[in-house]
Amino acid sequence: MINDFFTYPMRIFFLSSAICAALGGAVFFAPVDFISLHKFIFLHLVGALAYAGFLLTGLTDWTNFTKSLKIHAYILFGIFALSFFASLVNLWFAHLFMAIFWAYLVMLCAYMIWLDKNDDQFGVMGFLLGILLFEICYLLSGEEKFLNLQIHLHIIAILLISFRVSMVLGREAIKRESDMDEAVFVPNLVYKNIAICCVCVFLILSVFFESSGAISYVALACGAAVFAKLKEWHYKELLRHNFIVFYYLMQLLMAAAYAIFGISGILGLGLEANMLHILALNGMIFSIMLIFNIAGLRHSGQELEFLLLSKIAFVLVVTAGIFRGFFAYAWSGFYIHLPATLIVIAFVLWFVDFYKIFKNNEFSDDPE
Repeated sequence: MINDFFTYPMRIFFLSSAICAALGGAVFFAPVDFISLHKFIFLHLVGALAYAGFLLTGLTDWTNFTKSLKIHAYILFGIFALSFFASLVNLWFAHLFMAIFWAYLVMLCAYMIWLDKNDDQFGVMGFLLGILLFEICYLLSGEEKFLNLQIHLHIIAILLISFRVSMVLGREAIKRESDMDEAVFVPNLVYKNIAICCVCVFLILSVFFESSGAISYVALACGAAVFAKLKEWHYKELLRHNFIVFYYLMQLLMAAAYAIFGISGILGLGLEANMLHILALNGMIFSIMLIFNIAGLRHSGQELEFLLLSKIAFVLVVTAGIFRGFFAYAWSGFYIHLPATLIVIAFVLWFVDFYKIFKNNEFSDDPE
């Protein structure tokens, strides 16, 4: 069984990422330096495993790569294991191993893209190189900003793949509607690109002009751009499907977080750290769970219908983000322990659903 999980890397990496996410929530209850450790677990272990699982499945389709990835899955998982165990002793070495993980993934993805002479994947390569660069900068400088800013790199990645994800979800929603056989859903490419450009500018300003007031105005622009992107979903035929509602809610909270980040900076409200957690939980972590569900179901021969435990998990992740972002000042429990508990339960529920799905169903190609 475990052999099959490595044959199709998506499965071993998604399941391992979910375990790490649950550990990342549980670490808040342990007598350790949970501030540094939770950043490392969520931004690096959870994120790296999720992207490896996604890219070693999706990029093979996009570049027509048909060779076995099993040996690469073993190598990447081995580097991850070294990083995980190093984190118990020394976080710098744990970061070093994850930099090696990202470097290996970058080279593997570049090799697939080069073989296919595929020039449509510059965005993917840009994101991977950005993560690797920020990780190296952190290793060399020790500056926390290179860790915190990685959240915005993940938001750029979410926006990059949002076109493909939107196409899948939109088509699925229309297919389930009667009398819409000839309808076609096409996401707005312009709004997506504007949103990506805004977040890129925000990221560059944050790196080179950390104390600049312009960052707040650009954050406001990021929020406006993502709000505008929501327009493509404003049809009752789409919004009556739960997978669209979850996706819409995720983008709505991302837009609100950037907008409030900007307003807070302009008015001096001091809410930026809270909004960063909204982006991390309701943007990055929620998107990871969304991709786990969509790719997990579609590559296991299942209908795109979220299972009950998965739906509960989505609600828990959204609630965790809202508690941490909007209610943290109201009660100390909203600040750390309640959101952490919800995240642990959410990923345990997802794991229960998908361990059975992966164990009992053959891997299948994407139906599209």
